[in-house]
Amino acid sequence: MQTFDAALGEANALHKAGRLDEAARLYEVLLQQAPNHAKILYYLGAAYGSLGRIDRSIAALERSLVQAPGDLNAMEMLGSTWMRAAQPEKALPYFQDAARRSKRTEADLRVATTLALCRRYAEALPLFERLRAAGTRDAQIENGMAICLAELGRAGDAEHILRASVASWPANKKAHLALGNLLAQQGRFAEAEETARTCLATHPNDADVHRLQANILHRMGRFEEAEAAYREALQRNPKDAATLCQLGEALIELHRLDDAEVELQRALSISPTDAGALTALGRVLELRGALPAALDLHNRALSNDPRNDNALVNRGATKRFAGDFEGALSDYHAALEIRPDHPPAMASRALTMLTLGRLSEAWPHYRARIKAQAGAIDLAGDKPWDGTPITGKRILAWTEYGLGDEILFASFIPEILREAAHCTLICAPRLVTLFSRSFPGLTVLPAGTLPTADYDVRLPLTDLAQVLRPTLEAFPRHGGYLKADEARAEELRARYRRTKGPVIGISWRSAAGPTGRFKSTNLAQWAGVLKTPDVSFVSLQYGDSREEVAGAVAATGASITIDPEIDPSRDIDGFAAQVAAMDFIVSVSNTTAHLAGALGRPTWVLTPTGPGMHWYWMQDRTDNPWYPTLRLFRQETPMNWTAPLDAVAAELRRVVCP
Repeated sequence: MQTFDAALGEANALHKAGRLDEAARLYEVLLQQAPNHAKILYYLGAAYGSLGRIDRSIAALERSLVQAPGDLNAMEMLGSTWMRAAQPEKALPYFQDAARRSKRTEADLRVATTLALCRRYAEALPLFERLRAAGTRDAQIENGMAICLAELGRAGDAEHILRASVASWPANKKAHLALGNLLAQQGRFAEAEETARTCLATHPNDADVHRLQANILHRMGRFEEAEAAYREALQRNPKDAATLCQLGEALIELHRLDDAEVELQRALSISPTDAGALTALGRVLELRGALPAALDLHNRALSNDPRNDNALVNRGATKRFAGDFEGALSDYHAALEIRPDHPPAMASRALTMLTLGRLSEAWPHYRARIKAQAGAIDLAGDKPWDGTPITGKRILAWTEYGLGDEILFASFIPEILREAAHCTLICAPRLVTLFSRSFPGLTVLPAGTLPTADYDVRLPLTDLAQVLRPTLEAFPRHGGYLKADEARAEELRARYRRTKGPVIGISWRSAAGPTGRFKSTNLAQWAGVLKTPDVSFVSLQYGDSREEVAGAVAATGASITIDPEIDPSRDIDGFAAQVAAMDFIVSVSNTTAHLAGALGRPTWVLTPTGPGMHWYWMQDRTDNPWYPTLRLFRQETPMNWTAPLDAVAAELRRVVCP
């Protein structure tokens, strides 16, 4: 009969030979005979870890340390297992204890690296500096130091170290990876891409380098290319949970929520406690409207990684959509405590303050949106605006985001033209004709143009808000600042009027990615509105809505015109004339609502809550400072339009049939 020691030797031999399942089974048998045997618990934990059975590995190693509290190998193995579980905060105490006991350079380096992974950069940096001062010249030390410096706002020092590291260790991919990420964070994408290409030339089959390239493309907003690069990385390392998580995030940006969920679930099957994958999956659920389930996932992520600033930002967004604005602000504040210059946290905090009407506090922080928004353009060059008066200056400004935001912030242009010597505006090509007519003296160029003229100030149009709209009292009362083609509007008005009553434009859907469905209705839900007598309704809905309109006409007997000569998606100038032809507009929150308000047309807006909410509709008010001719009919619960549509129908009858 085999002795205990012989069986243990056989298990060790199987372990060393890579026959881990067999070794683990034999360790389990031996453990039945000696339940508190520290070495067997250690070996079993190591085998479980190599087999990917993380929870069982941690349990065995913790039991091993109870029996042998000072065992350095068990401490380091348990720390490494927690790292494999993507929980550096839980790994850190074991690495620190091991470092105190061993006094080895590699143990101190492990602690410094883990502190950096925990985003405790101010604590990690002195350790890296001490290791470097001791004469240890090591690429990992140099890279760790640089990452800490960059995160602590010393990007120049970080870049200097990384470039020296790349020169000293040309084949060291980690220096290239850190340098590429640093350059991308600064928006220096051409240099970042060149760094990635240089590294790919040396490491063409390295998953981490393909992931670097993907990350750079991701930051640039080139999500389809990023997806392809992430999949290249995964071909080389299919079980990399971090890459799967980032692929999932890119798919979210592409509005492919089902595909994103598949990749994020794959990441969690590999690393069940991964905070990044949990909080990204929370975003998927949030965009589906499942706010309580999303909040639960963000909470789980933060339970596993309390200093995960991205999870805090994501949880803040979920709280904001659920109406818990103070809770959202608390999460953004906590994220900024961890990473003071975190652009998504700054921009999200600003959005929440704007929603609450706290404008003067919000606008300075809202400038962080450019770094927070993947692919956002920035033409400031070496002349960014510093907030000084624009009087007598030559200005280059540009619009951002979707058409609605471009139209909204165009309300600043009359004031700019009164103050500045000259203004050149870069905007969506579809808006060039309308803006040129509306603002005489403004030079309007289509997006994609790179002007070469000399300007005193370069700035996103939005940034002027902190000067022009610091308070609610600063909003001018206007009757519209955009000017449609009046002759065309008159011709359309005559053509559309079929009854003695008003011509009313209606728009019932939004095409704004995954949040669009929270802002959208079905025309069948408008039956009460459409049954208003003596009204000529005109569809202002972009996209093919013929079938839906035909169904509504058959059900209600309403007169609804679809004008085939107007394409709201392409011909914005023609669409502006159509909107100007209306006596009245009823619309969901979409481009139609913005255009109607900017043209000064009387407009009622069905205003969403939840993931479809927008900061500029603010809270708890029926008017809107941006567009004085708008009246808001607010939704009480996400996706439930019964109450606001009933209110619109009742009010419309009161107005049309007094």
